Amino acid sequence: MKEREHKPVRREVWKRRIILIALVAVALLALAFFGGRWLEHRLERPDERGDAHLREELSNAPEIQVDGHTYRLRQDLTTILLIGVDKLSDKEVKSNSYRNGGQADFLRLLVIDPNQKQIRQIPIDRDTMTPITILGVLGNRTGTRTERISLSHGFGKGGEDSCRLTVEAVSKLLHDVHVQFYLALNMDGISELNDLLGGVEVTLEDDFSHIDPAMTKGATLTLKGDQAEVFVRGRMSMEVGTNESRMARQSQYLAEVEKKLKARLQADNNAAGAIFDALEPYLVTNFTRGRLINEAYAAKDYTLEAPIEIAGTHSVDGEGFMQFVTDEAKLQEIVLSVFYQKIN
Repeated sequence: MKEREHKPVRREVWKRRIILIALVAVALLALAFFGGRWLEHRLERPDERGDAHLREELSNAPEIQVDGHTYRLRQDLTTILLIGVDKLSDKEVKSNSYRNGGQADFLRLLVIDPNQKQIRQIPIDRDTMTPITILGVLGNRTGTRTERISLSHGFGKGGEDSCRLTVEAVSKLLHDVHVQFYLALNMDGISELNDLLGGVEVTLEDDFSHIDPAMTKGATLTLKGDQAEVFVRGRMSMEVGTNESRMARQSQYLAEVEKKLKARLQADNNAAGAIFDALEPYLVTNFTRGRLINEAYAAKDYTLEAPIEIAGTHSVDGEGFMQFVTDEAKLQEIVLSVFYQKIN
């Protein structure tokens, strides 16, 4: 009899608990939704978000004086150094020497401006003369020496070690601008990327028929497999001994790659991850997978600006090697226009 008297009470208690749980769940869902909308609003409109820390950071940004004007270093840019080398990882470099990291055949700095939704790109000639860090055979820093920037990657044991030295060299060249990220691709990975995109169509301004009969000057063809690497890397057999013709081909190739990548990313939200996973064996980077995918996804709607050419002169040194000396006045103009904001 007592058991029957308690059943309605228990049902009432459980009913109240279920209602309470449902209310809490609704409250949490509402909090998540409106909190997400609030955060989204702050991220999309950083100029109105009232972030005191950001304002303080911007006000404390380094400033320089040039010709009576004040320039403040921008803090809202993302910088990514693209590096193409023939050796990347410690596994590929069998020696324990800190002077066997391979040379950087390709260097290009990407500067992402989220406010203007644009990507600027600064190609860097591999023969550019700039101070690079010199390591001893045991990895100790022995100082700096003005050398071809491509040799900066040769110090270190390859992998992240050599990439960091290359980043340092590029930073020194660009008047100590901070380079946040690097993305280094083994040149063997060019063919992999090329075929992932279904081949890249180019018109040949140079003749490579001694390597591949189909690659004659003036021909328009869709590069497949090793043809992509030949097109991007070929230099020594060209009539011109400078790196200019190769850099022109690299710009032509990257412009077509960018079109294909953008189309792939816009059509498939998972494309960035799939491409990263396919190229991962050929990559060394300080990006996390998630950050790289997010940057790629955001940049798919950005405008890729034409390459900003660094002016200078080519010459042959006393040992017969090509070198490129930058026009420092024009280089400073590039640094100021890309990385700084004029205050007065």
